[in-house]
Amino acid sequence: MTNPNASDNDHKKLKVLIVGSGLAGLTAARVLRFHHAVTVYERGGASVATGGQGIIIGSNGTKILNPLGYEGEGARVGGVPIRRFRIFDCRNSMIEVADMDLRARYGTETLGQKRSDFRDELVRLATAPSGSWGLRGSRLGSSMGMRWWGWSRRGVVVFSDGSKVKGDVVIVADGIHSRLRSTIVGEGCPQAQKTGLSAYRVAVSVEDANRALGDLPPPVWWTPAMYQNASYFLNGPEGSRRFITVYPLRRHTYFNFSCIMETRVWSKSTTESWHAEGDRDKMLEYFGWDEGVETDSQIRAWDLQDLEPLPTWTRGRAILIGDAAHAMTPMQGQGANLSIEDAEALRLLNNEQDGTAPVSHEDVPAILRRIESVRRPRAAGALARVRDTQGRLTGHEKFHDKTDFFMGYNGIYAALAEMEANEQGTER
Repeated sequence: MTNPNASDNDHKKLKVLIVGSGLAGLTAARVLRFHHAVTVYERGGASVATGGQGIIIGSNGTKILNPLGYEGEGARVGGVPIRRFRIFDCRNSMIEVADMDLRARYGTETLGQKRSDFRDELVRLATAPSGSWGLRGSRLGSSMGMRWWGWSRRGVVVFSDGSKVKGDVVIVADGIHSRLRSTIVGEGCPQAQKTGLSAYRVAVSVEDANRALGDLPPPVWWTPAMYQNASYFLNGPEGSRRFITVYPLRRHTYFNFSCIMETRVWSKSTTESWHAEGDRDKMLEYFGWDEGVETDSQIRAWDLQDLEPLPTWTRGRAILIGDAAHAMTPMQGQGANLSIEDAEALRLLNNEQDGTAPVSHEDVPAILRRIESVRRPRAAGALARVRDTQGRLTGHEKFHDKTDFFMGYNGIYAALAEMEANEQGTER
């Protein structure tokens, strides 16, 4: 039925189907709801992709999210600006120092946050009533066992019960173990592979940690990590491929431990998820911590995997984004930020820069290929830099090179301008 109150502009909006309500999918919904009718489909429950562990949103992520209404340092999220980095060896001696005014260098803060707080903020940005910004709201639907999708003049998503939904654009953001990746890439589609490293992740409250320490002297990095907005990297013995990352969360009331080690057998499989329940006793044994340490926090085990660069991200009206397109390990803390960058690139579907005419149904495949022309090479470069870390965190010069590569990204229009300038220079 036609809405008698609909404007001509409403009829020109694209119907966008987003598969997956993780960080990439929700950010894409917020970007596209400016101009289009968006529905997000999620196979899992309401708590999918959440968890109390930490996440770093770099300057490359916050400079994209801030104009969209993101309040990373506000009461809802309580993000802590990370402004300095310290690297220690296994004897508690500091071997690297990097004090960087990331806001001055890259334009916005880098924030340490609880992952669940961050995703809740993205849900708000994607689904809040349109009156909040004078914008059309996106809708969070349910895929309930979606298994594959088909092709026609309009993008078609097919669910396991045989029902179908059609759209002008299909954005596949269903994560590292994507069920739909192969429908775009085709025969021989790469799948995520184990790296030989795993991680335990836990967010611990400052109150609980101080109680556990009791009369014991705190580590040399403990107090600065809480009150000087620092992220700390604690290397294990040479050759052990073992280290810990520590950074503050939620207005300094929590901190995150990411404990990286050689892979062991988990109590639950990570094949169908990005994490499984972690074994607290195994974590304490492996890292040599006192068994008296207690925490009520949820411990997650994460079998670290990455994905070889894909030959394509697009097919017709569909595009892969986020971990479905470029899964990598957390060695540089950039997986979420690259997903945010992917979502921001979808601004090309809004025609914001030109603005002379809305994007039509016929324009979509060419625009998706243009997005891929920027995003796929950047993701491959990011993967190479992350793999170069090799399970240890040292090297001041490399540190600055990598932060410039990651956090210096300024969005799709700037990337296109740089690419076009390079092409013109090559032609001359």
